Amino acid sequence: MSDAEAAEQPPTEQPPAEQPPTEQLPRGTRWFLAMCVLFLGGSGLVYEYCLSTVATHLVGNSVEQFSVIIALMLFAMGLAGLAQRVVKDAARLAQLFVIVEVALGFVGGASAIVLYVSFAYLEHFHLVLYALALAIGFAIGMEIPLLMRLNQRYQPELRENVGQVLSLDYIGALAGALVWAFALLPMLPLDRISLILGLLNIGVAFATVVVFWKRLERRVALAALTAAAAIGLAALGAAAPAMMRDARQHLYADPVRKQVSTPYQHIVITGSGARLSLFLDGRLQLDSEDEHIYHEMLVHPAMMALGRPPRDVLVLGGGDGMAVREILRWRSVRRVVLVDLDPAVTKLARTYGPLVRLNRGALLDRRVRVEAAAGISPGSGKRPVYKAAENQRLNLRRHREKIAEVRIRHLDADRFVHAIAGSYDVVIADFPDPRTPDLAKLFTLEFYRALRRRVRRGGVISVQSGSPYTARRAFWCARDTLDAAGFYVRPLHANVPTFGEWGFLLAGRDAEPQPRGDPPVPTRYLTRDVLTAARLFAPHIARPPGAAYCLSTRLDPKVMRLYEAGEKLAGKRLFPGGAER
Repeated sequence: MSDAEAAEQPPTEQPPAEQPPTEQLPRGTRWFLAMCVLFLGGSGLVYEYCLSTVATHLVGNSVEQFSVIIALMLFAMGLAGLAQRVVKDAARLAQLFVIVEVALGFVGGASAIVLYVSFAYLEHFHLVLYALALAIGFAIGMEIPLLMRLNQRYQPELRENVGQVLSLDYIGALAGALVWAFALLPMLPLDRISLILGLLNIGVAFATVVVFWKRLERRVALAALTAAAAIGLAALGAAAPAMMRDARQHLYADPVRKQVSTPYQHIVITGSGARLSLFLDGRLQLDSEDEHIYHEMLVHPAMMALGRPPRDVLVLGGGDGMAVREILRWRSVRRVVLVDLDPAVTKLARTYGPLVRLNRGALLDRRVRVEAAAGISPGSGKRPVYKAAENQRLNLRRHREKIAEVRIRHLDADRFVHAIAGSYDVVIADFPDPRTPDLAKLFTLEFYRALRRRVRRGGVISVQSGSPYTARRAFWCARDTLDAAGFYVRPLHANVPTFGEWGFLLAGRDAEPQPRGDPPVPTRYLTRDVLTAARLFAPHIARPPGAAYCLSTRLDPKVMRLYEAGEKLAGKRLFPGGAER
């Protein structure tokens, strides 16, 4: 045949592309697949949040933990999308889905407990963390492709299949995020959340066995597998309290006397006899042997530098009540407002006997009305604080003299300072060190400018500012930032044995604060000579020669980066240095 003749021949028709066989499912089965996609979209997100939050409570730095763990999970999900292509037999898709759900339920359900125990006993804890993130992410990444391929048998048109599955998956993710933030995290400990979620995943696997019973090849074995996984996870949940109690004790030198998990942090109180130590997320916050040094230096120089009797005092942080204890030594004080984010801390300070004795009942229920403010509402409740009369005759008649009015508000200090009106003679800022963006914002120019508007003319603020030895550049950066906000700043320091060399920034609204003489209230540490020495900085803790003026802002939190970098030391630190505020 010539080329011309060949060109005149009509083109041969190509056989249609092979389509997967289409089945008509009962409406109940179709609804089951839709509910599976919804649940899995939410549960996958909650697993990511739960693992990241546990890691944050253990090692800190929420930004780093959330970023790395979620990135690892997404990477593993991508690998799973490639791996699922190996399964070419469509008849085995439901079987593989059941196995994946069982594996995800068991590993994900046990993840919080395994992570906590590993942190207590293993040196290379991060290997376990990253392995769990990859394993859970891989299982999550297998779910949606398998469900999409299962759904293809009943909805062969690609755009309809992809649209149905992905839209339900994203809606489930939104629901999961809302349930996590507003129900699970505020109400349940993290190990219980992961266990419940794991059992629900195993429940989905068992329901899949029931729904696809006639289509499964090894249905009895799969049913036995799901039952065994559920029993194993339930047994782990029953043993978890003892396991975690032993692991927790392994982390602390002294016996654990009290522990509370909250949406914000993990609170542990250790000690024996009259001595106790308070830890937040594993970081020492105070030790009863020397906390008076820290709190006297934080409070009394600011009160002494005011130049008039202090009447209204604002405390930001300090939910343990120790700073309020020192403030209430001043008879002129009439009002104290304590703003602390975590209600569990102030509750312990008011109800846990050893802590109440240490803060001398500064936040006792009979003296303090607790306001758990909704949003940024200032609330309206207040309660006066009384002391016994000094006149013996009046004291025998149980006469009580009003000395102050104390309010407690549970909300973010940054929101309080920006949104709730009020002015104060003295402000005490007892925040943790600026090791994360959430904390670093409390050491920024924007925050200090807003705080200055809350200070009355001639008023003074006192800021705990970390160690000028181990975080020297961060300390002086905080000083420069206060200066840029319009304060007149005087740095102070003291040696707190459990903390090491520690720094404070005393700042006046209109003039450099000048605390002089002995404190006019009883103190155990602070004296005229101690206060004089606190102003003098030896060369190794003084401002580094030639250091540039440092300004920390919300968009450029230099104080956090300098704090994380620390100071390069030639050898081991000369003091315990394990404490962080």
